[in-house]
Amino acid sequence: MRSKFVNFKIRHSEKSLIRWAVVGTTTTAIDYLIFIALYMPTKSVFGANLVAAITATTFNYFMHHKWTFRSDQQHRFSGVKYFVNLSFWWLTSSLIIKSLIAVGIDARVAKLVPLIFIVPINYLVLNKIVFSKNFKHLLF
Repeated sequence: MRSKFVNFKIRHSEKSLIRWAVVGTTTTAIDYLIFIALYMPTKSVFGANLVAAITATTFNYFMHHKWTFRSDQQHRFSGVKYFVNLSFWWLTSSLIIKSLIAVGIDARVAKLVPLIFIVPINYLVLNKIVFSKNFKHLLF
């Protein structure tokens, strides 16, 4: 019996990871295209990254909440945790992008560099903290 449960958990995790990759890839495309479209005429990393992040992560939040992690948490719980996570990664990525542009790296490349750090960590944060059924009681 335990073996069936473990196999179910593994299959569920694999499907969740695939859904996360689809949503993440779409979110990255939205974020990148908006950033480039706004950065090129304005040269404002923080402004372009803020608008791109708000747009892309609104899509990302609702897709992850309903489809990827199939969360049954109320938005007041998962939304607050998601916003804290988003704020941290927005600030981190903006500082990395700004620093890379300052040393001469093209904005189109600099925008992609923070993903190397964000992507591996963010799946775990979203799965284990933001949309976790077991983590809600620790914060609220």
